[in-house]
Amino acid sequence: MLLRVLRFFLSLTLLACASNLRAEDVAQCFTVREMVKTEDQRYLVNAISRCSREYDAVYVMVSFWAKDGSHMDNGVWAIYWCRPGRREIHEFQIPRGAAGFTKVTVRKITTDSEVALRE
Repeated sequence: MLLRVLRFFLSLTLLACASNLRAEDVAQCFTVREMVKTEDQRYLVNAISRCSREYDAVYVMVSFWAKDGSHMDNGVWAIYWCRPGRREIHEFQIPRGAAGFTKVTVRKITTDSEVALRE
């Protein structure tokens, strides 16, 4: 009888652990608060991770826009060793095709480097 009870609790514990290992949607828990142009060739990023676990890398795909609203180019930046609750403030260089941009927006957030570099 005691063995059955122990197996039951062990099964419940393993089930609870497995549900916690389920992949969370990093696009929902990693928040880009703002991205602003700092120079003609650079922009500042202010972001925070509200994710429940640490990620080796979070990739943010962005688009650059001209004053008239036309799309200029796309880019990607990464945060490495992204920890829960950690605030990230970084400055990144723009791609060559975005020279003269006035606005930068988030297109997609992922932990998959292949997706980030393909899109």
